[in-house]
Amino acid sequence: MKNKATIIFSSEQHYENDSDKSRLKAEGSFEKTNDGYVIEYTEPDEGMGKALSKIRVINSSCVHLSRNGLYATDFHIEQGKTHSCAYKTPFGDMDIEIVGKKVDAALTQKGGTVFLCYELFSNSEPIGENHLNLTIKVRPIE
Repeated sequence: MKNKATIIFSSEQHYENDSDKSRLKAEGSFEKTNDGYVIEYTEPDEGMGKALSKIRVINSSCVHLSRNGLYATDFHIEQGKTHSCAYKTPFGDMDIEIVGKKVDAALTQKGGTVFLCYELFSNSEPIGENHLNLTIKVRPIE
């Protein structure tokens, strides 16, 4: 059963000698499925448009992120593994590789946390390292 949820995002991006931090909050849904958990929400960052995002937590070390809209993604992040993915932007499409450095998901039907640390590469050149912390708080059904 889908439950309403508040999702809090804390992220850090590191590029060469530069870094950026952000904290966002979104309302969405959270659901326990036969193969893990699914978190859905509309992107809280206005620059992303009104994109629908879905995070499928397969297990404590493997997560699948997908987003439609202006910046469409289909990322598979698995600790200790590299996956090729597509990243579509208004400026053109990019093929990228994602190296999962750390994936730690601690979820129950009441919510929980997901931590992702991954590196992005394009044409074997590093793009940057990302850290993403999600806190999911299930809200009572009204």
